[in-house]
Amino acid sequence: MYHKFKPMTSTINQIQNYNGNNSFILKMKEVIKKYNNLTPNQEAAAKKILSAFKDSKSVEMSEDMKRIANYQGENSFVKEIKSKLEKYGRLSYKQQLAAITQIENDIRKENTHKLNIPTVGETIKIGRSIGQKMKEQYGLKFNPILLDITKVLAVSPKAVKFSGKLTIKRGDVCTCCMKTLTDEFSMLTGMGKICASHVGVTYITDKSQTEKFREEYMKRVEEIGEMEFWVPKSKIVKWEGKTGVILKMI
Repeated sequence: MYHKFKPMTSTINQIQNYNGNNSFILKMKEVIKKYNNLTPNQEAAAKKILSAFKDSKSVEMSEDMKRIANYQGENSFVKEIKSKLEKYGRLSYKQQLAAITQIENDIRKENTHKLNIPTVGETIKIGRSIGQKMKEQYGLKFNPILLDITKVLAVSPKAVKFSGKLTIKRGDVCTCCMKTLTDEFSMLTGMGKICASHVGVTYITDKSQTEKFREEYMKRVEEIGEMEFWVPKSKIVKWEGKTGVILKMI
């Protein structure tokens, strides 16, 4: 019930003088024009929002919040977060992160060049955070760190999309976790006992089993197959091969 003859409060005066774009406050402004007042619940809700605006003025907006506030795209999720920022004058860290991630994804899609460049013989070392994402995506029991890339599928200003397999190259580091190999068996197999278990290959107990281990590992690599993955350029620890040099110029 509206109380037409109730004296104007400071909250109602603030609403009448409001020049922002908050949808609720604008609606209340129309209600005041029509009924000359608000219900107690409407006034309380408006007061809370206006108070949030006042409090937010004392808090400097982060760069991420400014990006969200200035967003002019069509992504419905980001527009929803933007409306919450306009309404409450602030966002939680999770809201900011989710919105900025979506904005970055949209920018990447707009500026992504699809490619199909073979990279036979090239190897890449990626960061553990990317390896963790691949682990979850492909249901692995380990984080792939060292990979033989077979193709470059796409490139954006900040990232590269690859297709690749577990590496079959031997070296002085574990082909799974990239730790330095120290004991005799790990140097013979190219992998430590724990990583072999994670990959799903029976570890050797004698030198004579080395070749069998290698065969089982190669079979396992083929079973896991090719994996597609985006890697931010800043997260590429090492990329051996001529393609890496070429893409720096794109």
